[in-house]
Amino acid sequence: MMLRGVILCLLIALCLLVALAAGEQWINPFDAGGQDAVILWDLRLPRLLIAFAVGGLLALAGAWFQVLLGNPLAEPYVLGVAGSASVGAVTGLMFVPESAWVMSVGAFIGAWIGITVVMIFARLGPGRMLLAGVVLAAFWAALLALLLALLPEQGLYRAFSWMMGDLSHSDIPVPFLLAAWGVAVLCGMMLSRSLDLLLLGERHAEALGVEVKQLRQRLLLLASVVTAIAVTAAGTIGFVGLVVPHLMRMLFGSLHKAVLPASAIGGGLLLMLADTAARTVIAPSELPVGVLTAIIGVPVFLFLLVRRT
Repeated sequence: MMLRGVILCLLIALCLLVALAAGEQWINPFDAGGQDAVILWDLRLPRLLIAFAVGGLLALAGAWFQVLLGNPLAEPYVLGVAGSASVGAVTGLMFVPESAWVMSVGAFIGAWIGITVVMIFARLGPGRMLLAGVVLAAFWAALLALLLALLPEQGLYRAFSWMMGDLSHSDIPVPFLLAAWGVAVLCGMMLSRSLDLLLLGERHAEALGVEVKQLRQRLLLLASVVTAIAVTAAGTIGFVGLVVPHLMRMLFGSLHKAVLPASAIGGGLLLMLADTAARTVIAPSELPVGVLTAIIGVPVFLFLLVRRT
């Protein structure tokens, strides 16, 4: 297992070097000066760090939601937090169509509204909370469609770009995102034993000293906040939180002290690769990174599903 962890970290370093070099023009990271150095260290590196942090946060949130809801198909957007964030982002664009900053603030406020609503339904239990999340997601989607119909034309491109995943206009500082990634990993490690026990069933977990109700509330709040930060930073990026935890469980086993940090790293690696492809495949134009994660994620998840059966 330690060897696999070392290999994963080496893949991160290799991916970072390739991603720095790739783009509209290929640049050698070890021999860059002048304008090339500005492109590498001021443009590409911050964007890659954003991709790493966001991908890791989404993967962690996916792993938590899968345990919280007892559903292997759960992912960070299952309870409608992404939908409420999208509604907030588009609402901000209605007032200031050209402002990415206003859109980010609106997304964060919208995500917190979604979190508050989900917390109200948390007392219903995992099964009913999941059903409530599905209904809420449908409500946010309908409200979003209405707002898009009313949105000024100059804000439509920015709105659709953000909704398909956009790492190029993030207004959240990179140090904050990396700090959030680190805190999320630390919190996950602190909860790892309780999560392992929860997999045995609520009665067994309670018999072994786990306060299941409090654990579920903390886990829901933590996973929702992490999702809100990721969505605010990069828009809606699917399949990272669904595929990566399954892949890490296959590689590292079911113990969360290994699965959670591996998911945080693996999710970052996947989104870095997807973002690199997004800005190189049709350079100088860019593809939506959320579309590429879906293209990568669907066949990978189907492969994992067939392999497990």
